[in-house]
Amino acid sequence: MPALRLIAWNCHHGSLSARLTELAPLAPAIVFLQECRPGETLWANGPLVTQDVGARKSVALASHDGNYQLARLRRRAHRGRAVVGATVAGPVSFTALGIWSQGPRYVDDVMRTLTAYDRVLRARPAVVMGDLNSGTNLNHRRPPSKGHARIIAAFADLGLVSAYHAFHQVDHGHEAHPTYRHNHKPSRPWHIDFCFVPAAWVPSLVAVDVLDGKEWTARSDHLPLKVDVRFPD
Repeated sequence: MPALRLIAWNCHHGSLSARLTELAPLAPAIVFLQECRPGETLWANGPLVTQDVGARKSVALASHDGNYQLARLRRRAHRGRAVVGATVAGPVSFTALGIWSQGPRYVDDVMRTLTAYDRVLRARPAVVMGDLNSGTNLNHRRPPSKGHARIIAAFADLGLVSAYHAFHQVDHGHEAHPTYRHNHKPSRPWHIDFCFVPAAWVPSLVAVDVLDGKEWTARSDHLPLKVDVRFPD
């Protein structure tokens, strides 16, 4: 019975190798890191695909599982500004796309990437994850904004659903767990980090957790989102 663990984390600065080491005890098959320091492409414990975002930041897809290999996707024209993609080969094979949405028009940035990679995301099972900078202010629960509704609809058209919402059986706008605390303040909680998976995977979701606690809040204003899938033989 193949198992797959996915983690998306906006790690708020820090060394790429250090952040991956911090996640090592969780043994994720695929990690999407955002805001890590650029220029560090050596990761001895598994495959790694990175993309610089300006001079001070980067995004990266990596694996802690030697059974998985990553092959970089060709960068599509007119994509968003902070995107990295890979074909994933292993016990479970799929396309992985990581998005760190960039302002000032965060929704448009996400939509450009989904449009640019439309054919790739439809060609085989796909996972799209990251900090979309769009979602729910947990202090003011309400239906999704028009912009965020556009994002949800675009993923649905691709056959993808939010693993958090599917597993916890909650609608967008009714999340119980913040993934981001603005300015590190618990009084300003948001849910803006996501992992979208194929709708066909939903019955195989066994856990979806936002990793909270001092060890994570001390490292970033975002919390890691962990998704566990266990497929039937």
